[in-house]
Amino acid sequence: MPHHVMSPVGGVGINYAIQDAVVSANVLTAGLKSGRVSDGDLAEVQRQREWPIRVIQSTQSFLQRRIIAGALNTAQAGNVPWQLRLFARIPIVRDIPPRLIAFGPRRVHLR
Repeated sequence: MPHHVMSPVGGVGINYAIQDAVVSANVLTAGLKSGRVSDGDLAEVQRQREWPIRVIQSTQSFLQRRIIAGALNTAQAGNVPWQLRLFARIPIVRDIPPRLIAFGPRRVHLR
């Protein structure tokens, strides 16, 4: 299984736990039913989950360093960068982070 070190930024931990479970079910069900789950099956779960986890961890780290830390610094609390204000005004762009947090960079579906 993938090893996660999730930040609480964005509250994505439970979303990724559910996605891990869906991918695990898709990959492992046949092997579990037959009593034959291989290291290769487990490696496949990890392969499918590793990239999405790296993407969200990088996004969380960026948000924490660039936005949240600045907002918590009282000297800068009133100074919202113009790029962030512009970003918030464009609906299609503004909706990307919440969708990424909710669904990840690659949606998973139970088969």
